[in-house]
Amino acid sequence: MAVYMIKNYVLRYDLAEERPWFIFHYQIDGAWRNVNWIPPKENAVYLSDMLRNEKPVYYVESANGRKWITTAAEQIGEEES
Repeated sequence: MAVYMIKNYVLRYDLAEERPWFIFHYQIDGAWRNVNWIPPKENAVYLSDMLRNEKPVYYVESANGRKWITTAAEQIGEEES
């Protein structure tokens, strides 16, 4: 399984197609890579919230070809319980 920290991202909205478009940027041995993803509209709000508010966020590719985005464990802060 390969795990990459998402360093930054771009969120676009295609006006002609009326769909969100995410581009995730990560590095492998110093070389920048990216993943383009067009999620269902109803999921774009949740994904953008995760990318804005959770750190760090990782892009994962499993050996069987499954891919996902995940956060890591974090300590509870002053505004969380």
